[in-house]
Amino acid sequence: MSLPEIDRPIIFVGAPRSGTTLVFNTFAARPDLAWFTQHLSRLPRWPSVTVLARLADLSAGLRKSIDRSDHSRGPLERLRVGPSEAYGVWERCCGERFLFDFLRDQEATPTERRDTRELIGKLLRYQGKDRFATKITGPARIAYLSSIFPDARFVHVIRDGRAVVRSLLDVHFWRGTWRESEVAWQGGLTDAEFAFWRERDESPLVLAALQWRAVVRVARDEAALVGDRYTEVRYEDFVAEPDAVLDGITAFCELPPSTRAHEFLAQRVEIRDMNVHWREAFEPAEIELLDELIGDELDGPGQRRPSGLA
Repeated sequence: MSLPEIDRPIIFVGAPRSGTTLVFNTFAARPDLAWFTQHLSRLPRWPSVTVLARLADLSAGLRKSIDRSDHSRGPLERLRVGPSEAYGVWERCCGERFLFDFLRDQEATPTERRDTRELIGKLLRYQGKDRFATKITGPARIAYLSSIFPDARFVHVIRDGRAVVRSLLDVHFWRGTWRESEVAWQGGLTDAEFAFWRERDESPLVLAALQWRAVVRVARDEAALVGDRYTEVRYEDFVAEPDAVLDGITAFCELPPSTRAHEFLAQRVEIRDMNVHWREAFEPAEIELLDELIGDELDGPGQRRPSGLA
């Protein structure tokens, strides 16, 4: 049986707390994109529930605003429909390894490829869209995902790693959990990086910084497999010029111009530069250590060091 046609799916990737939700959910307000919904996240065996995503096309008021970690969501907001990472869906189609492994240089099995494409084909029909877009945080898994979607477009959202580390150490799903003492995803850190972490008393700060570096480094390594189907977007650039960045992503994804994402941005998105806190949160010695750990990736392809770094 032939697999469903999935035309150039768009996959946003990036380390947690890098602004992927802000950038992706704004972009996904376009009227021509299907996406996983929060309903599918709860009911991964029932793709028909994603028909509720059509509500977001009827009225901007029926679409979720973007989650903020420092805001609570009221009852009305919880009823609105919006994109979800839906890791339960990925686990059902691709297995638990998708959740906790870099999957570096790995390919999907024929069954994983079939199940994933069949589910997304159903989403496109239920939502009445031409293109599919999603967001995945943590490792980019570019080689693996390309084995499922050979023409996928990858948008890598990158934020200053020092700000990411500060945010991770303060957010509920990281602070005080096993992620402060164990790697969140297998297959990313080198033996030398593990040794560096242990020499520094297995510091949660060092572990978070090393994992940010690994996520960025491995994504760039795997980007060579897909060539011009990979691009990078800086969180800092989106905060400064969101409309221009949206237009750039639109062109990269070979989509026609649309005002819908810009309208959502103006009406439902509160943009605040969240990179202002890390300098106050860290001691000078910690900042020096972070600069040592993440400087190479800040200077990597398509990057510029933020002001304040030599």
